[in-house]
Amino acid sequence: MNDKAEKVYGEAFFSLCSEEDPNGLSDTLSELSELSKLFSANPEFIKLMGTPTVSVEEKLTLCGDIIKAGKVSKLCGNLMCLLVEKNRMSCFAGIEKTFRGLYNDKFKLAEITVTSSAPLSESIKDKIVKKMSDVIGKKVTLIEKVDEKLIGGVVIDYESRRYDGSVRSRLDALKGELSSVI
Repeated sequence: MNDKAEKVYGEAFFSLCSEEDPNGLSDTLSELSELSKLFSANPEFIKLMGTPTVSVEEKLTLCGDIIKAGKVSKLCGNLMCLLVEKNRMSCFAGIEKTFRGLYNDKFKLAEITVTSSAPLSESIKDKIVKKMSDVIGKKVTLIEKVDEKLIGGVVIDYESRRYDGSVRSRLDALKGELSSVI
């Protein structure tokens, strides 16, 4: 919703977690990811948290119930309560994304998304991970997606870069070349 707020809260939360529990950053990231998935699956909750007719006390009570039921850590629970008080729960997914980016930078990790026309074999995945690790200079985690429209080949997305080795892109390029000649 508000990229600047998400970035500011994400950076501040990462800094706090690094000071308070530097060995628990991985656990905190996992917890943020699970909460983000929960909130994405239940958008009405985020909408409710932004409703001005519901009092802050009622919203904090609801968050308290989630914190207790989900056994949410003190740090993540405090973040949720702060976001409720500041009417920023809609920023949660962006905060998690910022936190993940800072975590990946700190530990020299990279997440790549590989899209192919069919599921990849483990040996192909391993080759892609090794090659991308060499190119990026970080330990790579692969997220696999299947898009039957690709026909063949793979598309690799890393941050804002795209490595497109799909048959579809090659056919589109060939079509463009033929159009310019004819």
